[in-house]
Amino acid sequence: MLRLILLLFALSKADVPDPKFPTPTLWTLGMNYTLTCVLSNLQSYAGSDVVFRLEIRGPDSILRASQSSTSTNISCYFSPLVVSDGGNYTCNGTVFVKMDNSTHPINSATTTITVGIPFAPIPEIYPVTGISYAGSRLLLNCTCTATDALPNQTMVDMSWYRDNTLLLNSSYLLVSPTTPVSPISYVKRVWFSPAIKQDSGVYSCNVTIRPMVPSTYVHSQVQSASFKLTITVPMVGVSLQSSSQQALAILPYNELHLMCSATVVGAVTYPFIFSWNLVVNGSGQVAVTDGINTTDSFPPVGFSLAQVTLTSPGVYVYSCSVTISEASEISGTSQTTITVSGPSLPLSPTNPQALEVNSSSVSVTWTVTKVAFTPEVYRVRFWSPPNTSYATSDEVNGTHDISVEDMQYTILLTSLTANTHYVFQVEAINTIGSTLSATFMSTIAISDGPESTSVVVVTISTAFPALLAIAILIIVIIIVRNRCAIIQVTVLQREDFDMKDSELYISQKFKMTENKSYEDTTLKRNIAICK
Repeated sequence: MLRLILLLFALSKADVPDPKFPTPTLWTLGMNYTLTCVLSNLQSYAGSDVVFRLEIRGPDSILRASQSSTSTNISCYFSPLVVSDGGNYTCNGTVFVKMDNSTHPINSATTTITVGIPFAPIPEIYPVTGISYAGSRLLLNCTCTATDALPNQTMVDMSWYRDNTLLLNSSYLLVSPTTPVSPISYVKRVWFSPAIKQDSGVYSCNVTIRPMVPSTYVHSQVQSASFKLTITVPMVGVSLQSSSQQALAILPYNELHLMCSATVVGAVTYPFIFSWNLVVNGSGQVAVTDGINTTDSFPPVGFSLAQVTLTSPGVYVYSCSVTISEASEISGTSQTTITVSGPSLPLSPTNPQALEVNSSSVSVTWTVTKVAFTPEVYRVRFWSPPNTSYATSDEVNGTHDISVEDMQYTILLTSLTANTHYVFQVEAINTIGSTLSATFMSTIAISDGPESTSVVVVTISTAFPALLAIAILIIVIIIVRNRCAIIQVTVLQREDFDMKDSELYISQKFKMTENKSYEDTTLKRNIAICK
């Protein structure tokens, strides 16, 4: 009875048995483990007739229960450790006193099992080149290969990060699901469709093996690979050309063709987008859609053609802008200016001059700075003072290319009267009317001086004994009124004959040494000599 009293007193005081678990550690998934709960503080029960009833309770149920009057511990076995074994475990029980059939609770102990998943396989990123072009399709592959089969209740998780920010699906970024391509290989892709400059950054692919059902008691190891990507924006070269920079507000001179060409350097796979705009007389930009024909829109070279009809006078500035589909940051532009002239009189011919040809002919020349409206025709008025009535020459047609500037024209006037001074005036005519140049007078009075032609045949031998060949020269001397001679020298044989020696001989013979010039040909030479 005394022992019972003492035992009951001990149970009512602080000497209640304490269960203890070992210090918690990280247990590796798939390994074999034993979880043991040991009672302590049993000195009051030495020699007592008691029974210790112990149990280990897991996250969902009692895993192990035992009762013994001799054993003061209880063990739970994990063979092997699985994901669902992670969680909180409690060890508690009671002390049963046989002497009075009484049951007394003992303290409880709690521990946590954290399951550690083995390291995931090391990922690899492809491609290894970190430079790409905006506007191109780009694919990043993250691949990992596991050397062993995955533990039960686990899966591979692969995630892409850019500059430490998790990448999610978006309109331009498509992340494929984690797909096993073989029992132990896994891949996750990032598509850039297309790539843009903002996609530049440091990309990381993280690989973990995680439980299929998320659990806070499972610790996953992360393997990572990084990749620096630089997206370069290529330059788009744009050139806009017009069939003419000048036009007239009348058919067919107001029908023009424009061609916009675009080139881009880099692996750009998306098509060009051409946009045409027009500004008339410095205000009001409008989009141009009529008459546009895009013949080739895929890089590296694309073309867009425009056919326009400009009905009103003014300054037309056409611009062609080019972007890349899905990558508007890649762009370029070019423009061209077209001046359309309205109805107007011709511009006055400039720099008129008269050059005497012979005793009855004069050559009249002038310059047309620009075609004012429709193509023009030109003629020369001429008269001899004091007579004021004039005669007119035949007409000469002007150019049909209205963009040509400073065009020179010539008309030959014949059947003039010798020893007469003439006044000339050039007239420019178009569909609107006519314009006259300033009047000018011939500076040379036409005379009826004699004309003559002399034919002289001269045989010239070289001054060098070593050269025995003789050249036969036919000299045609045309002496005109200003006492100049044009001598035509023809070498009939002797390829090594010195033509300059012949010229010197001719000059000495005729004593005409001034203003000598000559023009080389294969077998002929012209020599102009004046006294």
